[in-house]
Amino acid sequence: MKWIFLLLIVVIKIILDKGLVLGLVLLSVWFKGKSIKNSTLAWNKYFLSMKESFLTKYFIVLYFISTVLSSCIAYVLFSVFEFQNPLLKTILLAIVCIVLSIKRYKVKGKQAIKDGLDKAQKSVVEEEMEKV
Repeated sequence: MKWIFLLLIVVIKIILDKGLVLGLVLLSVWFKGKSIKNSTLAWNKYFLSMKESFLTKYFIVLYFISTVLSSCIAYVLFSVFEFQNPLLKTILLAIVCIVLSIKRYKVKGKQAIKDGLDKAQKSVVEEEMEKV
């Protein structure tokens, strides 16, 4: 029975990691939109000035925040289901998730960030060309 709870906690942590990163991205885009008063011209300048190194650091920070938050929830779940050494299990689970994420990032993540930035910048340039 404990194995089912363990699997459930692992699945919840993984879903929370992904969901929190998505939520943090959407929240930061919303805040940025508010700060530039949703100006199309300001958004275009922002996307054109954006660098890949900034985006990489940005996503690493967001992933770190989501990992900490989801680990806190995993700790609570380990405690609620009365696992022995819930802190140790939480730390091990966080480390495993971080290692797997680093591996996945090296395989696909870097290229996905680069492709997304290129796509956004090309879209802005095409929009500007249509106006001319």
